[in-house]
Amino acid sequence: MLSALLISLLIPFVRFSVPTGTNPVSSISGLITYIQLPEITVSAQTPSIWNFSNVVMEIYILGVTIFALLFLIKLIKISSLIIQSKKNREEKYVYVAYHENAAPFSFFNYIFINTDTYNQEDKERIILHEQIHVRQRHSWDLIFTELVGIFLWFNPILFFYRRSLQITHEYLADHRVLQQGIEQGAYLNLLLRQLVFPDIPNRANNYSPLLGHHFNYLLTKNRFKMLKNQNYSKWALAKVIFVLPFIALLLMLNCKNKSEETQTIKYELNMEGMPEGVYNVNVTDGEDHVKVINLTKAEEQVLDIVEIPSKNEMKEEMKADDSDIHKIVEQMPEFPGGMAALNKFIKEKLQYPAKATEEKIQGTSVIQFAVMKDGSVDKVTVHTSANPILDKEAVRVIKMLPKWKSGKIAGKPVNCYYIIPVVFSLQ
Repeated sequence: MLSALLISLLIPFVRFSVPTGTNPVSSISGLITYIQLPEITVSAQTPSIWNFSNVVMEIYILGVTIFALLFLIKLIKISSLIIQSKKNREEKYVYVAYHENAAPFSFFNYIFINTDTYNQEDKERIILHEQIHVRQRHSWDLIFTELVGIFLWFNPILFFYRRSLQITHEYLADHRVLQQGIEQGAYLNLLLRQLVFPDIPNRANNYSPLLGHHFNYLLTKNRFKMLKNQNYSKWALAKVIFVLPFIALLLMLNCKNKSEETQTIKYELNMEGMPEGVYNVNVTDGEDHVKVINLTKAEEQVLDIVEIPSKNEMKEEMKADDSDIHKIVEQMPEFPGGMAALNKFIKEKLQYPAKATEEKIQGTSVIQFAVMKDGSVDKVTVHTSANPILDKEAVRVIKMLPKWKSGKIAGKPVNCYYIIPVVFSLQ
């Protein structure tokens, strides 16, 4: 059960792939004429901090905080009980004698029992039961599920999962008790008295549940049936085997065709910063190299034509030159603070033109600019126009960019072109 929970947490981070052939677009990877930055979006309305995603995140954080505090309170209660009660250590067990109106329980190597309530025989059987919890380190299981529950508090399945784990702990402890030679009828009678007679301390009586294993936890019909049935069911084993195909199916659903996955990644790399959507890609082959890629948004006009240089043209392009503005360099220019800082700078400076708002004008202005070898921004032009009003605002902000760390070829600073899509969206 613990392995299943751990695997379920790890599977989303594991990528399964099945190779099915060669990648049809590998020859055009990374050979774009202009280096394109991620698009920047500016809205006519100031985004509200109370949008849906923020509200969901705030509720999640509130839930994590509440459940973390409840977990801390449980630990404090147990610690307080240990400090205030009389203790007796025998070998690796610490027996805590207390007078709370609660059933006996264990937590790590601490065994808590109300010594005034039970006769010697009952006390020995209870202690044996709790010692098994200690030896099998069941408290670590509870701590693990509690921590998972803090971060996945919104998942109702986890509550039933944790309950099933705890009752399984009780099955294991009960089974070991009977293997130690305790008479079955006497042990069942002890459990039954815990449930029936009001003079026996019960965890439900004015006592909040702790993290430990309580002796009378989940005194259900199934627990009595498990005690009476000491033979392992072949049908139970068969049920486990039947689960294996289901697990295999889940893993298959998490797999992707490797060639299709690679295509998707290549297209994302080549179209970084382009508007989101489905694109038709048409590659035209020349004599010795790929010449043109037509990117057509589904049911829309051709967005752009990207020319791919030949190997010789690439070599010429990669030669360091003091006057040329390069489209491809060995070491790309870097904005101070990285792409996140660039995104933040542009978003803070961009303003949706009032006239464009009035006339309900929106679109994507693709701006081309050069990062010079001294780091300054120059040659700012409109690569693809959305509207003169929007273009003007985008050019204004790009011209305000501070100095970059220049691009380099063979360790020498050079001039380098960039293009960046600026999306103006009315909301």
